[in-house]
Amino acid sequence: MSDAILSNEEVDALLNAIESGQVLVGEQIEQKVVKKVQHYDFRRPDRFPREQKRQLQKISENMAVNMGLTFSQYVRTTVGVELIAIEEFSYELFINSFTDLVCASVVDLTPYRGKGCLTLDAGFCLAMIDRGLGGPGKIQQKIRPLTIIEESVVSQVLLNVLHSMCLCWNDVAEIEWQIAKTDMDLRSLQVAHNTESMIAINFAISGELGTGTLVFCLPVATLEAVMGKITEATLNREEEIVIIKQTLNQVPLLMNTILGTTQLSFNELINLRVGDVISLDNKITDHLSLEIDEMPKFFGTPGVSGKKLAIKITSVS
Repeated sequence: MSDAILSNEEVDALLNAIESGQVLVGEQIEQKVVKKVQHYDFRRPDRFPREQKRQLQKISENMAVNMGLTFSQYVRTTVGVELIAIEEFSYELFINSFTDLVCASVVDLTPYRGKGCLTLDAGFCLAMIDRGLGGPGKIQQKIRPLTIIEESVVSQVLLNVLHSMCLCWNDVAEIEWQIAKTDMDLRSLQVAHNTESMIAINFAISGELGTGTLVFCLPVATLEAVMGKITEATLNREEEIVIIKQTLNQVPLLMNTILGTTQLSFNELINLRVGDVISLDNKITDHLSLEIDEMPKFFGTPGVSGKKLAIKITSVS
Protein backbone atom coordinates (compact mmCIF):
# COMPACT_ATOMS: atom_id res chain seq x y z
CA MET A 1 0.00 0.00 0.00
CA SER A 2 1.32 3.42 -0.86
CA ASP A 3 2.15 5.83 1.97
CA ALA A 4 1.20 8.91 -0.13
CA ILE A 5 -1.46 11.26 1.40
CA LEU A 6 -4.16 12.56 -0.94
CA SER A 7 -5.00 16.24 -1.00
CA ASN A 8 -8.58 17.50 -0.58
CA GLU A 9 -8.92 18.03 -4.35
CA GLU A 10 -7.72 14.48 -5.05
CA VAL A 11 -10.14 13.03 -2.48
CA ASP A 12 -13.07 14.92 -4.04
CA ALA A 13 -12.06 13.73 -7.53
CA LEU A 14 -11.83 10.13 -6.32
CA LEU A 15 -15.30 10.27 -4.66
CA ASN A 16 -16.82 11.77 -7.79
CA ALA A 17 -15.26 8.99 -9.90
CA ILE A 18 -16.72 6.35 -7.58
CA GLU A 19 -20.18 7.90 -7.69
CA SER A 20 -20.11 8.12 -11.50
CA GLY A 21 -18.95 4.51 -11.82
CA GLN A 22 -15.67 5.34 -13.49
CA VAL A 23 -13.79 3.63 -10.66
CA LEU A 24 -15.09 0.61 -8.72
CA VAL A 25 -14.27 0.14 -5.05
CA GLY A 26 -11.54 -2.47 -4.65
CA GLU A 27 -10.59 -2.30 -8.31
CA GLN A 28 -6.85 -2.35 -9.03
CA ILE A 29 -5.79 -0.06 -11.79
CA GLU A 30 -3.28 -1.84 -14.01
CA GLN A 31 -0.40 0.08 -15.42
CA LYS A 32 -0.27 0.34 -19.17
CA VAL A 33 2.42 -1.85 -20.71
CA VAL A 34 4.43 0.01 -23.28
CA LYS A 35 4.98 -2.31 -26.23
CA LYS A 36 8.35 -2.30 -27.94
CA VAL A 37 7.98 -1.41 -31.59
CA GLN A 38 10.60 -2.56 -34.08
CA HIS A 39 10.86 -0.46 -37.21
CA TYR A 40 10.72 -2.44 -40.45
CA ASP A 41 11.28 -0.93 -43.86
CA PHE A 42 9.06 -2.78 -46.31
CA ARG A 43 10.94 -1.15 -49.18
CA ARG A 44 14.16 -2.80 -48.03
CA PRO A 45 13.19 -6.23 -46.76
CA ASP A 46 16.07 -8.30 -45.42
CA ARG A 47 14.93 -11.70 -46.65
CA PHE A 48 18.22 -13.26 -47.80
CA PRO A 49 19.54 -15.68 -45.10
CA ARG A 50 22.89 -14.85 -43.52
CA GLU A 51 24.27 -18.34 -44.13
CA GLN A 52 23.58 -18.01 -47.85
CA LYS A 53 25.16 -14.54 -47.80
CA ARG A 54 28.38 -16.06 -46.46
CA GLN A 55 28.33 -18.64 -49.25
CA LEU A 56 27.60 -15.89 -51.78
CA GLN A 57 30.57 -13.88 -50.48
CA LYS A 58 32.95 -16.78 -51.12
CA ILE A 59 31.59 -17.19 -54.65
CA SER A 60 31.81 -13.43 -55.24
CA GLU A 61 35.46 -13.39 -54.17
CA ASN A 62 36.19 -16.08 -56.76
CA MET A 63 34.24 -14.07 -59.35
CA ALA A 64 36.46 -11.06 -58.61
CA VAL A 65 39.58 -13.09 -59.41
CA ASN A 66 38.12 -14.39 -62.69
CA MET A 67 36.92 -10.93 -63.72
CA GLY A 68 40.38 -9.49 -63.12
CA LEU A 69 41.91 -12.08 -65.44
CA THR A 70 39.29 -11.43 -68.14
CA PHE A 71 39.77 -7.64 -68.07
CA SER A 72 43.55 -8.08 -68.08
CA GLN A 73 43.41 -10.22 -71.23
CA TYR A 74 41.42 -7.59 -73.11
CA VAL A 75 43.40 -4.47 -72.12
CA ARG A 76 46.76 -6.33 -72.07
CA THR A 77 47.70 -5.02 -68.64
CA THR A 78 47.11 -6.00 -65.06
CA VAL A 79 43.62 -5.21 -63.77
CA GLY A 80 42.68 -5.91 -60.17
CA VAL A 81 39.10 -6.60 -59.11
CA GLU A 82 38.09 -6.70 -55.45
CA LEU A 83 34.79 -7.43 -53.75
CA ILE A 84 33.52 -4.33 -51.91
CA ALA A 85 30.12 -5.23 -50.51
CA ILE A 86 26.96 -7.29 -50.94
CA GLU A 87 23.82 -5.23 -50.37
CA GLU A 88 20.11 -6.00 -50.41
CA PHE A 89 17.43 -3.47 -51.30
CA SER A 90 14.58 -2.82 -53.71
CA TYR A 91 15.23 -2.29 -57.41
CA GLU A 92 14.01 1.30 -57.17
CA LEU A 93 16.68 2.14 -54.59
CA PHE A 94 19.23 0.34 -56.74
CA ILE A 95 18.66 2.48 -59.83
CA ASN A 96 18.43 5.65 -57.72
CA SER A 97 21.83 4.94 -56.16
CA PHE A 98 23.67 5.79 -59.41
CA THR A 99 24.75 9.39 -59.75
CA ASP A 100 27.45 8.95 -62.39
CA LEU A 101 27.02 7.79 -65.97
CA VAL A 102 27.16 3.99 -66.27
CA CYS A 103 26.92 1.41 -69.01
CA ALA A 104 24.25 -1.13 -68.05
CA SER A 105 23.53 -4.57 -69.48
CA VAL A 106 20.50 -6.77 -68.96
CA VAL A 107 21.47 -10.31 -67.98
CA ASP A 108 19.27 -13.19 -69.11
CA LEU A 109 19.17 -15.59 -66.15
CA THR A 110 17.71 -18.58 -68.01
CA PRO A 111 16.80 -21.23 -66.80
CA TYR A 112 15.97 -19.16 -63.72
CA ARG A 113 13.17 -16.62 -63.65
CA GLY A 114 13.77 -12.90 -63.68
CA LYS A 115 16.54 -10.72 -65.08
CA GLY A 116 19.79 -9.41 -63.74
CA CYS A 117 21.78 -6.25 -64.34
CA LEU A 118 25.50 -5.67 -64.86
CA THR A 119 26.73 -2.06 -64.65
CA LEU A 120 30.17 -0.57 -65.29
CA ASP A 121 31.33 3.04 -64.98
CA ALA A 122 31.22 4.84 -68.34
CA GLY A 123 34.65 6.38 -67.71
CA PHE A 124 36.26 2.98 -67.26
CA CYS A 125 34.40 1.69 -70.34
CA LEU A 126 35.86 4.50 -72.49
CA ALA A 127 39.37 3.88 -71.14
CA MET A 128 38.99 0.15 -71.76
CA ILE A 129 37.82 0.69 -75.35
CA ASP A 130 40.66 3.13 -75.99
CA ARG A 131 43.24 0.68 -74.67
CA GLY A 132 41.71 -2.25 -76.53
CA LEU A 133 41.89 -0.33 -79.84
CA GLY A 134 45.55 0.60 -79.35
CA GLY A 135 45.30 3.87 -77.42
CA PRO A 136 46.85 4.77 -74.04
CA GLY A 137 43.68 3.84 -72.18
CA LYS A 138 43.27 6.65 -69.65
CA ILE A 139 40.02 7.75 -68.03
CA GLN A 140 38.99 11.09 -69.52
CA GLN A 141 38.13 14.07 -67.34
CA LYS A 142 34.90 14.67 -69.24
CA ILE A 143 32.77 11.53 -69.37
CA ARG A 144 30.43 11.19 -72.34
CA PRO A 145 27.83 8.55 -73.27
CA LEU A 146 29.03 5.62 -75.36
CA THR A 147 28.23 5.42 -79.04
CA ILE A 148 26.36 2.45 -80.50
CA ILE A 149 29.63 0.90 -81.71
CA GLU A 150 31.26 1.43 -78.31
CA GLU A 151 28.25 -0.12 -76.60
CA SER A 152 28.65 -3.18 -78.83
CA VAL A 153 32.34 -3.50 -77.89
CA VAL A 154 31.63 -3.11 -74.17
CA SER A 155 28.76 -5.60 -74.42
CA GLN A 156 31.13 -8.23 -75.83
CA VAL A 157 33.68 -7.60 -73.08
CA LEU A 158 30.99 -7.79 -70.39
CA LEU A 159 29.75 -11.03 -71.96
CA ASN A 160 33.21 -12.54 -71.50
CA VAL A 161 33.30 -11.19 -67.97
CA LEU A 162 29.87 -12.72 -67.28
CA HIS A 163 31.02 -16.11 -68.58
CA SER A 164 34.04 -15.99 -66.26
CA MET A 165 31.67 -15.22 -63.38
CA CYS A 166 29.45 -18.16 -64.30
CA LEU A 167 32.43 -20.51 -63.98
CA CYS A 168 32.43 -19.86 -60.24
CA TRP A 169 28.97 -21.46 -59.98
CA ASN A 170 29.83 -24.63 -61.91
CA ASP A 171 30.42 -26.63 -58.73
CA VAL A 172 26.74 -26.08 -57.94
CA ALA A 173 24.94 -25.90 -61.28
CA GLU A 174 25.74 -25.33 -64.93
CA ILE A 175 24.97 -21.65 -65.51
CA GLU A 176 25.21 -19.98 -68.92
CA TRP A 177 23.80 -16.51 -68.39
CA GLN A 178 23.86 -14.18 -71.39
CA ILE A 179 23.86 -10.44 -72.09
CA ALA A 180 20.45 -9.57 -73.55
CA LYS A 181 20.78 -5.81 -74.05
CA THR A 182 23.21 -2.96 -73.31
CA ASP A 183 22.21 0.68 -72.85
CA MET A 184 23.41 3.88 -71.18
CA ASP A 185 19.96 4.56 -69.70
CA LEU A 186 19.52 2.18 -66.78
CA ARG A 187 15.91 3.19 -66.15
CA SER A 188 14.83 2.29 -69.67
CA LEU A 189 15.99 -1.34 -69.34
CA GLN A 190 13.12 -2.36 -67.01
CA VAL A 191 15.09 -5.16 -65.37
CA ALA A 192 12.67 -5.67 -62.48
CA HIS A 193 9.69 -4.14 -60.69
CA ASN A 194 10.55 -1.18 -58.47
CA THR A 195 9.55 -3.01 -55.27
CA GLU A 196 11.31 -6.30 -56.08
CA SER A 197 14.06 -7.28 -53.66
CA MET A 198 17.51 -7.35 -55.26
CA ILE A 199 21.03 -8.34 -54.26
CA ALA A 200 23.75 -5.97 -55.50
CA ILE A 201 27.32 -7.35 -55.55
CA ASN A 202 29.76 -4.44 -55.76
CA PHE A 203 33.29 -4.81 -57.14
CA ALA A 204 36.11 -2.24 -57.25
CA ILE A 205 38.35 -2.21 -60.35
CA SER A 206 41.87 -0.79 -60.28
CA GLY A 207 44.93 -0.77 -62.52
CA GLU A 208 46.80 1.32 -65.08
CA LEU A 209 43.51 2.35 -66.70
CA GLY A 210 42.34 3.94 -63.47
CA THR A 211 39.60 2.95 -61.07
CA GLY A 212 36.01 1.95 -61.63
CA THR A 213 33.07 0.12 -60.13
CA LEU A 214 31.24 -2.92 -61.44
CA VAL A 215 27.90 -3.91 -59.92
CA PHE A 216 26.17 -7.23 -60.50
CA CYS A 217 22.50 -7.05 -59.47
CA LEU A 218 20.31 -10.15 -59.16
CA PRO A 219 16.77 -10.79 -57.89
CA VAL A 220 16.67 -12.36 -54.45
CA ALA A 221 14.27 -15.02 -55.74
CA THR A 222 16.80 -16.11 -58.36
CA LEU A 223 19.64 -16.26 -55.85
CA GLU A 224 17.51 -18.29 -53.46
CA ALA A 225 16.92 -20.83 -56.24
CA VAL A 226 20.64 -20.97 -57.09
CA MET A 227 21.76 -21.15 -53.45
CA GLY A 228 19.25 -23.94 -52.95
CA LYS A 229 21.33 -25.92 -55.40
CA ILE A 230 24.31 -25.42 -53.07
CA THR A 231 22.34 -26.96 -50.20
CA GLU A 232 21.43 -29.93 -52.38
CA ALA A 233 25.07 -30.25 -53.48
CA THR A 234 26.14 -30.25 -49.81
CA LEU A 235 23.71 -33.06 -49.07
CA ASN A 236 24.93 -35.01 -52.09
CA ARG A 237 28.50 -34.48 -50.89
CA GLU A 238 27.63 -36.00 -47.52
CA GLU A 239 26.21 -39.04 -49.31
CA GLU A 240 29.43 -39.30 -51.31
CA ILE A 241 31.46 -39.23 -48.10
CA VAL A 242 29.44 -42.14 -46.73
CA ILE A 243 30.04 -44.14 -49.93
CA ILE A 244 33.76 -43.33 -49.83
CA LYS A 245 34.00 -44.53 -46.23
CA GLN A 246 32.20 -47.76 -47.11
CA THR A 247 34.57 -48.32 -50.03
CA LEU A 248 37.65 -47.64 -47.92
CA ASN A 249 36.45 -50.12 -45.30
CA GLN A 250 36.57 -52.88 -47.93
CA VAL A 251 40.04 -52.10 -49.27
CA PRO A 252 42.47 -55.03 -48.55
CA LEU A 253 45.71 -54.05 -46.80
CA LEU A 254 48.93 -56.07 -46.50
CA MET A 255 50.05 -56.60 -42.90
CA ASN A 256 53.52 -57.96 -42.05
CA THR A 257 54.87 -59.06 -38.68
CA ILE A 258 58.54 -58.22 -38.16
CA LEU A 259 60.31 -60.74 -35.93
CA GLY A 260 63.41 -58.59 -35.66
CA THR A 261 66.25 -56.90 -37.51
CA THR A 262 70.01 -57.15 -37.72
CA GLN A 263 72.91 -56.08 -39.89
CA LEU A 264 75.13 -58.40 -41.90
CA SER A 265 78.22 -57.66 -43.92
CA PHE A 266 78.26 -58.59 -47.56
CA ASN A 267 80.78 -61.32 -46.84
CA GLU A 268 78.55 -62.82 -44.11
CA LEU A 269 75.58 -62.67 -46.44
CA ILE A 270 77.19 -64.56 -49.31
CA ASN A 271 78.58 -67.21 -46.92
CA LEU A 272 75.21 -68.06 -45.34
CA ARG A 273 74.44 -71.80 -45.40
CA VAL A 274 71.51 -73.99 -44.39
CA GLY A 275 71.55 -74.45 -40.65
CA ASP A 276 73.28 -71.15 -39.86
CA VAL A 277 71.77 -69.17 -36.99
CA ILE A 278 71.35 -65.38 -37.33
CA SER A 279 71.18 -63.43 -34.08
CA LEU A 280 68.67 -60.59 -34.17
CA ASP A 281 68.95 -57.27 -32.34
CA ASN A 282 65.57 -57.78 -30.66
CA LYS A 283 65.35 -59.28 -27.19
CA ILE A 284 63.13 -62.28 -26.59
CA THR A 285 60.91 -60.15 -24.34
CA ASP A 286 60.44 -57.42 -26.96
CA HIS A 287 57.05 -57.17 -28.65
CA LEU A 288 56.87 -57.78 -32.38
CA SER A 289 56.13 -54.93 -34.81
CA LEU A 290 53.16 -55.13 -37.18
CA GLU A 291 53.55 -53.08 -40.35
CA ILE A 292 50.76 -52.02 -42.70
CA ASP A 293 52.09 -51.13 -46.14
CA GLU A 294 55.60 -50.97 -44.65
CA MET A 295 54.56 -48.55 -41.91
CA PRO A 296 54.66 -49.67 -38.20
CA LYS A 297 51.16 -49.50 -36.78
CA PHE A 298 50.83 -52.05 -33.93
CA PHE A 299 52.90 -54.12 -31.50
CA GLY A 300 52.07 -57.60 -30.25
CA THR A 301 53.21 -60.97 -28.91
CA PRO A 302 53.37 -64.16 -31.00
CA GLY A 303 51.18 -67.17 -30.34
CA VAL A 304 48.93 -69.80 -31.93
CA SER A 305 45.28 -69.57 -32.99
CA GLY A 306 43.95 -73.00 -33.89
CA LYS A 307 46.45 -74.55 -36.29
CA LYS A 308 47.90 -71.24 -37.43
CA LEU A 309 50.45 -68.82 -36.10
CA ALA A 310 48.94 -65.64 -34.66
CA ILE A 311 49.88 -62.42 -32.92
CA LYS A 312 48.12 -60.70 -30.05
CA ILE A 313 47.93 -56.88 -30.28
CA THR A 314 49.35 -55.26 -27.16
CA SER A 315 49.73 -51.60 -28.17
CA VAL A 316 49.31 -49.12 -31.00
CA SER A 317 52.30 -47.43 -32.57
